[in-house]
Amino acid sequence: MSAVAGRAPVVVGIDGAGSAGDAVDWATAEAAARGCPLYVVHAFRPPLPADCYGLVPPIDDAFTARTAAETVLSEAVARARSVASDVEVSALLLWGTPNRTLLDEAADAQLLVLGSRGLCGARSLLTKSVSVQVAAHASCPVVVIRPARGDGAPGWSPLRVVVGADPTPACAPAIRFAFQAARQRGIPLAAVHAWTPDTPAGSTPVAASTTMAEALARRALARALAPLRSEFADVPVVTTLVPGDPADVLVAESRGAALVVVGSRGRGQVLGTMFGSVSQSVLHHGHSPVAIVRNDPAVPPVTERDPASGHDRSPGPGWWSR
Repeated sequence: MSAVAGRAPVVVGIDGAGSAGDAVDWATAEAAARGCPLYVVHAFRPPLPADCYGLVPPIDDAFTARTAAETVLSEAVARARSVASDVEVSALLLWGTPNRTLLDEAADAQLLVLGSRGLCGARSLLTKSVSVQVAAHASCPVVVIRPARGDGAPGWSPLRVVVGADPTPACAPAIRFAFQAARQRGIPLAAVHAWTPDTPAGSTPVAASTTMAEALARRALARALAPLRSEFADVPVVTTLVPGDPADVLVAESRGAALVVVGSRGRGQVLGTMFGSVSQSVLHHGHSPVAIVRNDPAVPPVTERDPASGHDRSPGPGWWSR
């Protein structure tokens, strides 16, 4: 489905495993805040026409599978409309694999939202690579919604948007996305930079080297944020320098966060070893939704709803199939 100019949708991918509820809720709220349509997408793969022995499954099996897929989709649409009745919701039941279907729909989207099955589905998420592959190759930012965890966080943590920040060009779109997300939610931005002392191999770390490394890290973080400070002057910014592994730092910072944002280089290459370690660690162990933002000029900018515009969007019939 092609998006109308200026009305690029938020797309949420669902499946039949009961993992989509939180993703639908989050995506609906995001579409409402951005003032754009919501597309609820379900990839449909009917039974194979014949098994390895040449036996053809009954026609009833294919009909039952499609009916079940339509039920999953209609329930997701009903849930979205219960979250925000004024959002224009469209349902897409599409033939194909989840990877290909979601990547195709992401081409016209401003944001793609995916669910995660949590502990019981971590193997599905990471080894089968649906979320990882889609996030690495989608032409728009991808948000993976982690299910609520019962481990809790020690103490109290203020609601905020967390971004792993450094001054490289590949990280700039992620930082902008994080600023916009914080402004949209009216909460602070927590810009986090992990660092380690740069000590020559075989030598013993000394206070001077640690102090120098921290000073360089502080300067790098300031350079990363400087281009957007004035543009987002209304967004409170808290900067955090943490010695340690970036993956561990971001997982710890994800506690209590509304969103954690990490960057990528585009062309399927996540910044540095992000998808090899940091992003997978945050996706697997994090405590909040995770946004993967590619460094790609083709990615559409975030648009925000103007409460004063008076633009009234009446929801359409909301059922599309192809």
